[in-house]
Amino acid sequence: MNIAFWSNVAGKSATSGNMLAVSTMTSLLYSLKVVLMQVDYCSKSIESVLEGKHDEMVINDNFAYYNQKGMDDLFDKIKLNNICEEDIIDNMVNVKDTSMFYIPPSRQLHLGVEERENGRNIETLLNMMENIGDINFIDNINGSKYLSKKILRHADVIVCNLHQGMEDMLDIMQNEKLMQKTVFLVGRYDSNSRENIAHIRKKYGIKREQIAAIPYNISFHDSIQEGKVVPFISKNIFSKRTDNNFDFINNLFNATNMILKKAGYHEAD
Repeated sequence: MNIAFWSNVAGKSATSGNMLAVSTMTSLLYSLKVVLMQVDYCSKSIESVLEGKHDEMVINDNFAYYNQKGMDDLFDKIKLNNICEEDIIDNMVNVKDTSMFYIPPSRQLHLGVEERENGRNIETLLNMMENIGDINFIDNINGSKYLSKKILRHADVIVCNLHQGMEDMLDIMQNEKLMQKTVFLVGRYDSNSRENIAHIRKKYGIKREQIAAIPYNISFHDSIQEGKVVPFISKNIFSKRTDNNFDFINNLFNATNMILKKAGYHEAD
């Protein structure tokens, strides 16, 4: 199951942070095997957010981590028509104490090398990953670039990330085929804004069960900067109503369940 996180604009909807939060909650709470892949080369890299200190966060087996080439190694094998599922597994890094893995991102994508060829490579990779992870989360390129559109077409579920006050949603709202597999997530949400969930639903005609919000939380923001997302969510996952991070965790829980339900995991209801 491939779930793509995407926004039509960059830098406003916390797309990458939302994906990291949801994927971590999915792994910790439901013990599903989660594989992360980052195509959005403009955002902070997944590995820098998840690995923290090498001796604390990432399992390093005889320094195998440092020999990982990630997506570029897989792209090279795809070009040679010499790739198997074992190659993908060998290029995945396990995040300690979780059922979560990530593939180190591509330098080729960062350099903008041959976008259409990379599109074919990613399509092949996503098809093969269907048999490896229970859920594969893709941090997609924001906007309407060729590669972004290709990933949206091949994703099983699209999480469209919104920000309050957002305009110009017609590019996805008018695409019936994409809308059938889309849910909406408002990042950095402020319930005091006039552009609250009720207003956004009315504005775009979004059903209640198709939209959720993750509020801005300074502690979670700091955990991203420090590479401590997993410890932060692990520590707060069973927060009580009186705890400082309860609102964030509770909304993250609801958002995660909405996305998993769209993906067919009804046990998360």
